This record gives sequence, structure tokens and C-alpha cells, in this order.
Amino acid sequence: MNNDLNISSAVDLFAEILSQENILLSVNSGSGICEARLEKGLPFRIREKWATIGDESGPWHIHLNMEEIKEARFVKEARSDGRQSYSIRFFDSKGNLAMRANFIGLYGSNGNLIKDKIDRYDEIYRKFGSKDSLLLKGND
Repeated sequence: MNNDLNISSAVDLFAEILSQENILLSVNSGSGICEARLEKGLPFRIREKWATIGDESGPWHIHLNMEEIKEARFVKEARSDGRQSYSIRFFDSKGNLAMRANFIGLYGSNGNLIKDKIDRYDEIYRKFGSKDSLLLKGND
């Protein structure tokens, strides 16, 4: 599998993210960040260039310009508290972080990673070719 995803594959990636529990979306507006804790199975659709996450008649929703989103990265990194964080990050055409899907609630009360939750992240990573970086492209 190459590491270029077309729009339909990008939809599949979003569907995988939205099918998970304990996801916190961080949307970067350039001058601020909005965080939204997702409910499993939240609606998602793309019309023309706009992806909509959430229900437009609900209390909140997110619009994402898919013509500008050019890359998805799977990121595992150490946090300042010594724990590991897991996220899928989406970057725009200028290389700026536009949105990240943070996998949260990964540690039990004993401070240990919960294997099932990490396995779900790793399953998505494998499903999309075990590539740290995926180029998203339209159906040109």
C-alpha cells in the first residue's frame, strides 16, 4: 500500500476515528484551540470540499476544509508526566496543524496503559498501511 490516501480513504480514516470511544478532538484555528470530546458514532459527512463532524442541529459541530487538509500523521510521544500520548494529527497545505484526534483514557487507575485501548489505535495504524504519515489527496 502506498502512503497516499484519496478522499474516500480519508473518509474511512475519519470513520475509524469516530467509531472509537475516548477521543478528544483539538481543532486549531490559528489563534486558539477548540476541544470537543466525541461520542462514539458521531455523524460525519463530506459535501463538496467541507467535512462535517457532528450534527449541525446539535450543540456543536466542526467543519473541516478537505481541500486544505493534506496530511495525516500517527503520533506517539512521551508527555511531560512520563506517560505516552497517542493521536492522529491532520495538517493543512502549509504544514500547520489543523486538527488532532487524541486517544484519551489510555491509563487505568493503577497508572498502567490499558492494552485494549492501545490495540485499537494500533489496529487503525495497521489498517492504513503502518505509515506514520499519510498524504491526503483529492480525486483529481
